[in-house]
Parts: sequence; C-alpha cells; structure tokens
Amino acid sequence: MKLLKILALVFLISSLNQCITYLNKDFPAYNPAKIDKKIGNIDFVLYYNHYNAAGERSLISEAVHKANKQAFNDIIGGCKCINKFNIYVDGLDDISKLNSKNLVNIEVTSKVKPTSSLILSSTLFVITAGLFPVFGEINGKTEFVAFNQGKEIKRYTYENDVIEVRQILLLFVMPFRNRSYITNQNVPDNFVNDIYRDKLYSSDSN
Repeated sequence: MKLLKILALVFLISSLNQCITYLNKDFPAYNPAKIDKKIGNIDFVLYYNHYNAAGERSLISEAVHKANKQAFNDIIGGCKCINKFNIYVDGLDDISKLNSKNLVNIEVTSKVKPTSSLILSSTLFVITAGLFPVFGEINGKTEFVAFNQGKEIKRYTYENDVIEVRQILLLFVMPFRNRSYITNQNVPDNFVNDIYRDKLYSSDSN
C-alpha cells in the first residue's frame, strides 16, 4: 500500500509538469517603431517570481531560468531597433557586480488565481489520475524599469491573464509545441520599441 502511494505521488508530480498556456486576451497589440539608428550597449536583468494559488512563492529551477533567459534573448534580439545587449537572470547569473550605465530591470511576477474552476478541475484531475485537465488562470505582471547612470528614468508596466491547461496526455503533444513564453511576447517586443521611441538611450555608434 505504501509503495502504491509513492508511485501515485510520483505519477501526479510528473503529470503536473506537462502544460499548455495561452493568453486570455492578446494585449497589447504589437506596435513596432519606425527605425532610423539602432540603440545599443544595454544590460537587461530579469527577475522572475511565481506564486501558487495559496499565495506561496514557488522555487524556480535552473532549467526554467535558462528557458526564460533564452526566450527574452530571442525576443529582444529579434527587434530591429537594438544592436548590442546582454541579458542576465537573477538566480542564474552573478549580478552582484553588475554596474551598467544603461540598465533595464525586467520584473515578471505571475500569480495563480484561486478560482472555482481551478479547485474543481484539480479535484477531478486527482480522481481521474491526470486524465481530466486542470484549468488555471494566471495573472502576469511585467515591469520594465529603465536606468541611466544608476538613476531610474522611466517605468513601463504591462499586465495580462494567461490560461494554463495541465493534463497527463499533453505529454504526447509537447514535442510539437511552439516555444511558450513567461509573458505575452508582445510585451517585451513593445517595450524595446517604446524605449527606442522615447529616446531613453543613445544610438549605437558602431
């Protein structure tokens, strides 16, 4: 009996690792800037905090930190308005000695909402051993805080809700999924274009 309980627990934990997320509302819409000269030499520092439905802060694994770093690196690097930049992740990289002239803190906070659908679907998920999907709603808030010479010069705040679906059968579709971002992709896309439009940093001479 004890072995069966252990196996059930392992099965449950492994099932919870398979999920698909999608935006409740696709906001904000992508708004690219008209590019003249590129900006550059900016360091981005990502801070990511996740809270469960009980309001407890979750531990973030190294794999998640690396995935988040790669995601933001791809998004920011894909903007035609920026040239040279670096991305550091709190909890993954050593940022204690970082002293950049042009610095942007990316503060992402996600919180699972304790909705009735989450409680009901979670109960059915356990009863059906993962066959019934869990439907959760996550509030995502992303703040970009721009600094110059250590002084805050502007703060941009974006907020949206993400629907998360968890089910054991999603294990079979995970290899065919597109990359999932921790925030609406339009958020960092728009931010990089916004700091270009607002002329917060000078153009890269190289």
